[in-house]
Amino acid sequence: MNDQGIFSMESVSSKKNSIVNVIMTTEVVLFDPVQCKGYQQFQIVNLFLDTLVRKDPKFGIISGAASKWDINASQTEYTFYLNQNLKFHNEDTITAKDVKYSFDRHLEEGSVSVIGTYLKNVLLQIEIVSDFSVKFVLKGSYPPFLDLISMPGYGIISSKSTKDKIIGSGPFVRSESKSGMVCLTKRKNYPFSTTNIDKFCIKIERDVEKTIAALNDSSIQLAMGSPLEVALSEKLKMELVSHPTFSLVSTQIFLNHNSSFLKEKKNRQIVRKIAYSARDNDKILTKFDSALNTYIPKGIMQESYYQDEPFINVNDSLKEKTKLKIVFPYGIFLESSVKKIVKRFEIAGFEVSYLNVKGKDLLAPIQSGEFDLVFVPYQGVIPDPDGYLDLLAPESLLKKASIPSEKYLKKISDARFTTNRKDRLDEYSNVLKKFEKELYIIPFSQNSIPIVYNNKLKLPNLNYTFHLNLRELTLK
Repeated sequence: MNDQGIFSMESVSSKKNSIVNVIMTTEVVLFDPVQCKGYQQFQIVNLFLDTLVRKDPKFGIISGAASKWDINASQTEYTFYLNQNLKFHNEDTITAKDVKYSFDRHLEEGSVSVIGTYLKNVLLQIEIVSDFSVKFVLKGSYPPFLDLISMPGYGIISSKSTKDKIIGSGPFVRSESKSGMVCLTKRKNYPFSTTNIDKFCIKIERDVEKTIAALNDSSIQLAMGSPLEVALSEKLKMELVSHPTFSLVSTQIFLNHNSSFLKEKKNRQIVRKIAYSARDNDKILTKFDSALNTYIPKGIMQESYYQDEPFINVNDSLKEKTKLKIVFPYGIFLESSVKKIVKRFEIAGFEVSYLNVKGKDLLAPIQSGEFDLVFVPYQGVIPDPDGYLDLLAPESLLKKASIPSEKYLKKISDARFTTNRKDRLDEYSNVLKKFEKELYIIPFSQNSIPIVYNNKLKLPNLNYTFHLNLRELTLK
């Protein structure tokens, strides 16, 4: 350990008893999947829990807590047969009762699960077939169902779990914390292959300079979800690598449709023209980002959906000075980029006030409706358009924006259970294109999640996944 009592890089130089210290920017470390809100929390849960099925870079969907599964002819019933060699951390065998209990917690009235809606939209019921087999009955054929339940948030916990003690079956168990870090230690006799790292310790840190210092002195070997200022810093030592991860994160400009100015489509066209002028001409985006002109990020829909349609050219000069309140999420854009966007709107004649706010502080103006434009970064739960519809729902966090989306969501709901995957995505594409033409929201960018790591670590193949899976991180 170093003088601060934090494990140093010497502790990871050997593959025996190897420890990796990780900085995350999440609010808190959680082990209950129902309580998790963001991808970093879900990555911690992924070390601690097992899902029924898993995603593999080579083979796609593979067995997890379920050793095999059957799908009926109409693709509406999935029967999973549990792996009886997989034990919870208390050495109990996983049963169908535990599986049903785990999923029911996302579905029950009053659940705070952020992923429960995805399941409610498609699931009719869960049936216990035997002690070690469980059946999921869907409302209709739903091609991405296995993708959905492979998400870490649908990890299985023991029905003996309590609020204060969640019992999982994953490769890591919670262990004694060190120096303000939450630690997880690899368990013995785990039946699946996993990382050669023996221990992860998680530290919550959002300060840019402190993160850079910890990486440079090797007290931290990996930083996930850090602000762009960390990943782009010229202060990082040579042994540190900044790496983009292709992600399911996109940033959209949500417009407040209670604004008399934004009710008119021609004014929404003006806003888009100014925003895109800043994005495309003022070097707003970094090497970790790319321009996005569609609501659904690239890599999910068929290629035809992403073909750009010509924009109607509009005069972006205003007849009179118009007040505009813009809210930015801190960390998605550099501070210099925020100022460039604001400057473009001011040149066009807007009187701009703006906020660049962190974490939970972003929720206050969104929930109060105190904005005209808000740049919202959002990570889909699954690589499917359904993973992006939450924010458009009338009762979403953005309900104060009064987005006119109901008729479009109804049409998507009607197409949800189309058996043929291509036909289903074609129908979604038709609906989304019509929605996008109205400029109720303005797509802006697709954002990778930068990670910074010591070069003694080896990253898994990130071309298949949409984030860094800590289970697959290894030591060289």
